[in-house]
Amino acid sequence: MRILDIGCGKNKILGAIGIDMRKTPATDIVCNLDNFPYPFQGNSFDKIYMMDVLEHLDDIKGVMEEIHRIAKHGADVFIRVPHFSSTHAYGDFTHKHFFNTESFNYFTGNFPQYDFYSSANFYKTKMKINFWRLHRLNGIAFFANLFPLFYEKYLAFIFPAMNIEVTLKVIK
Repeated sequence: MRILDIGCGKNKILGAIGIDMRKTPATDIVCNLDNFPYPFQGNSFDKIYMMDVLEHLDDIKGVMEEIHRIAKHGADVFIRVPHFSSTHAYGDFTHKHFFNTESFNYFTGNFPQYDFYSSANFYKTKMKINFWRLHRLNGIAFFANLFPLFYEKYLAFIFPAMNIEVTLKVIK
């Protein structure tokens, strides 16, 4: 099983090939992640991780299309990004994008009015809004994950989230 950790930084996923824009002890390949194509053949990976990196990159659509190209059919793609209500989203000046629970629907066919923007096709298998401890204890996390659109429309800036984790399955 081939695993890729995009934007691995100092903490690469065990058993993965680590690619990052900066050289660290965990980085196997140094590459500008804003430039395509990435240095891999198509259909190369069974699992791809992008933990806290997508928000730093210029072209979300281009990155997702590149992930689709280098992943095998049925590969799992694990992504963690800052929720738009998070203080962490705005606290890092290198962040270029913030996300909500619908952000990846452009690649899943769940926004048919926009399905012509990209040929990359994924199936969303999991989506979770993560919260700090207080909102896990007081039930906000449970409610927000049960009714994510209601939470994001009416409660997100009252009870801010931390990040979103989404798992996508590559469809080719």
